[in-house]
Amino acid sequence: MRGTLLTLLLMLLLPGVVLSAAVVGIMAYFLARPPRMTDGKAAWLLKRLSPGDLNLPFEELRLTVRDERNRPLDIAAWWIPCAASTKCAVLLHGYADAKVGAIAWAPVWHALGYHLLVPDLRAHGESGGTCCTGGFFERHDVSQVIDLMRERKPNAMRQVVLFGASSGAAVAAAVAAQRDDIAAVVMESPYADFRHAALAHMNQLGLPGRVFQVLAVRLAEWATGARYDDVRPVDLIRRADCPLLVIESGRDALVSAEDRAAIEAAVDGRRPTAGAAELWRVEGAEHLLALAADPEAYRDRLQRFLAYQANDDRRYAGSRSNREYSGELGGGP
Repeated sequence: MRGTLLTLLLMLLLPGVVLSAAVVGIMAYFLARPPRMTDGKAAWLLKRLSPGDLNLPFEELRLTVRDERNRPLDIAAWWIPCAASTKCAVLLHGYADAKVGAIAWAPVWHALGYHLLVPDLRAHGESGGTCCTGGFFERHDVSQVIDLMRERKPNAMRQVVLFGASSGAAVAAAVAAQRDDIAAVVMESPYADFRHAALAHMNQLGLPGRVFQVLAVRLAEWATGARYDDVRPVDLIRRADCPLLVIESGRDALVSAEDRAAIEAAVDGRRPTAGAAELWRVEGAEHLLALAADPEAYRDRLQRFLAYQANDDRRYAGSRSNREYSGELGGGP
């Protein structure tokens, strides 16, 4: 009798276990493989397909970097020139976005006198790669892109500033933390921790409860070979050895009150020798919409911050990225 009941219980529980595992696996899969921004989606959502739609001249680039297994990885990018400038801003888009999204900030940067380098991160847009790693491997891709462009356009890349939006902000700070030749970093709507942002996004999408969500994030981290703890923006803010500006949206649904306080503490706790550090909170603005909330104030604040670091001599110091990356090879399947 007991054996019969145990068998019956297992028969009842097994489908639930299998279904739960399947749900977690599907959630992890789509977290690591966000939908790409296609031309059709960009035309519908953003009403643009290229910098030309913003009346900006541009050149299409195809750059080859080496991934974590030393295989070639194709990176698509746009180069937007600014006459007679020796300054370049690298614009990094957010999760499930692409360079066509990042150019929302291109006109203001261009008007401030910067060449613009706008890449598609791995597994996004037209770039190669299949998995997003929350900035863990992306930081090495972007660092190699900077090195390649410095070889191609040394005068235009004399002073490099990194601008990142949302998850792009994490990548920007991570790149700055592993190099000694970045003039400044601007973080637009950064989250404190990729895990926290992923869980908040899952809640917004109405995905199954917290246990499933946490397991999905852990599975995505394991499957991609990433270490999210290594690229927590709240830690990278302290480590980036250059002037840094955090632009925070006052109504950012991806950032809890606790994470907001942690970001503020990280900005306040930076070493004075690392350069100026500022946090500008745009009250009432939602995630990534600080520029839209007040374009004139946004440009003025950005211009004032950039003026602080204009005389910083971080130009040809040389990158440490390749040496550091060589010690971190290896990853997921």
